[in-house]
Amino acid sequence: MKQTRKKIDNGAVLGIIAVMISAMLLASMPMATAKLYGDANGDGLIDEDDITYVELIIAGEKTKTELADANQDGEINARDTTYIAGIISGENPFPGGTLIAGLGRDPGKQYGYGAHPSLTGVYEQLVWLDYELEPQPMLATSWKVSDDGKVWTFYLKEGVKFHDGTPYNAETAKQNFERLDAEKLGQLGPLESIDVVDDYTIQFTHSEPFAPFVRQLSWPFMSMISPDAVDADRNVLEPIGTGPYKVVEYSPDDKLVLERNEDWWGGMPKLEGMTLRCIPDANSRAMSLETGEIDLIIDTGGVLPEYAETLDADPEIEVLTRLIATSHFLILNGCKTPFNDTRARQAVQYAIDQETIVDTILEGYGLPGKGPITPALAEWVNTEIDAKYGTNEAEQLLNDAGWVDTDGDGILDKAGQPFEARLLLHSGLIGRWPYEAIAEVIQSELNDVGIKADIQVLAGGAWRTALKDGEYEMTMSPYTPSGPHFMLYDWFNSEGDMNLMRGMSYNNSRVDELTELGKVTMDQDERNEIYVEVQEIVAEEVPMFPIYYEEMINAQRNNVRGFEPHPWFWINWEDIYSTT
Repeated sequence: MKQTRKKIDNGAVLGIIAVMISAMLLASMPMATAKLYGDANGDGLIDEDDITYVELIIAGEKTKTELADANQDGEINARDTTYIAGIISGENPFPGGTLIAGLGRDPGKQYGYGAHPSLTGVYEQLVWLDYELEPQPMLATSWKVSDDGKVWTFYLKEGVKFHDGTPYNAETAKQNFERLDAEKLGQLGPLESIDVVDDYTIQFTHSEPFAPFVRQLSWPFMSMISPDAVDADRNVLEPIGTGPYKVVEYSPDDKLVLERNEDWWGGMPKLEGMTLRCIPDANSRAMSLETGEIDLIIDTGGVLPEYAETLDADPEIEVLTRLIATSHFLILNGCKTPFNDTRARQAVQYAIDQETIVDTILEGYGLPGKGPITPALAEWVNTEIDAKYGTNEAEQLLNDAGWVDTDGDGILDKAGQPFEARLLLHSGLIGRWPYEAIAEVIQSELNDVGIKADIQVLAGGAWRTALKDGEYEMTMSPYTPSGPHFMLYDWFNSEGDMNLMRGMSYNNSRVDELTELGKVTMDQDERNEIYVEVQEIVAEEVPMFPIYYEEMINAQRNNVRGFEPHPWFWINWEDIYSTT
């Protein structure tokens, strides 16, 4: 049964005062255009139909429209058809206006200055992941790998410049990889050397094959930044990339302002400028869109499910959804009692009704979790793994593990100790996803089988420290992999980054063996077989499990055109524009 979707709290005025003030200030700034001149027929597009429409106006067969005066000289004549043709070809600037987008986190802080996925309009990588999450050329034109899988050769685009005019070539690409710290560079595998073959060819040599290499190059960490914007200590001083938009202003925890890069290698971008506003409170984001103070809400966790129906009912707003690569996990600390017993971890999974969480708390937006690989990476999913739910199974597992209610208080105990577990939540995540509501459901369902869960909300730094130190029993966390290696190795190999960072200390020798083998196996079918087995083991041992796979909810006002949500929440900035 679905619950009633929450109305936007119009009383939460204080929560958006900053947004209103910023919008007023932005409105006072001069804009290159406020109307879509060239859209002669008023359909929100500029295309060949508009040339025909202007020709009909000139012939007296159509009524004059303001937007038909494409070059804004006060007359409608053949010069306007020529100007529209120039807009279509990219020779003339597209009158795309400016937009304000809201998101729940500061894009300038996420991965260093401006390396957040939503800033794909500022920074670019050698490759990107398309809408099917398959690697495609970006600043590279193509690549090849040697027969032994150790040497990768990338051929780069010519004629690309950074925003400061510095040429982009193999040498500047090499400098970008060399500026990475050891941790990030290590994500590229066992590199022995990075070599410039010629001006537009760069070669990466590994000591052994590294199958995930191309996908790893798509990470925002691997963005190309002007060498002049990096100091001797490899710190990024200014966000100077190669993308269709430049950063002109950044106020931490407030806004990041972009303007069109008219020298972009891909042609003239449509949008003249964009302001990205950090609005941590979900209600304030939704209300800001409803009142028109922002034009769209982007990013994973942009719109909470409880606000989607209200926004969708507004005739001036369109709600956009897409199944993305983000999964939301319940992590169980297997190094501490009670979850150092596999049966206790299995019992927790059986006790939680994931389908009900999706249907009620998420209001149908999302899919109940099964195995560790998201269905957004469908080709790698072990389809034999199914959702687990059953209180009888949970109770039996707990009983088998020696947990019984000896004193009749409803809470299981063992050796004189009650079954109690802290469920830690990150304060910064609960404004982007309904983690508190989900945690309360988990708390109730665990209580039904005799487990007492104590929900604790910690600030981001304290949460990360608690997890790294292993000072927790349960926590919730999102994760967005670009491929199977990053999910299965990083979380379940005993040396995996996320395994260590989240204090799981999960250790299974067979999983270690398989995930190491998966790295060096170049044949995709063979890798798939390897990863199928890893998923089976992990699903059985339950160091963590997905509560749900996210269906991202974004929303835009009707003046926004061209925005298409991406499964890795990149933004197709070059295609977006405003009609007003």
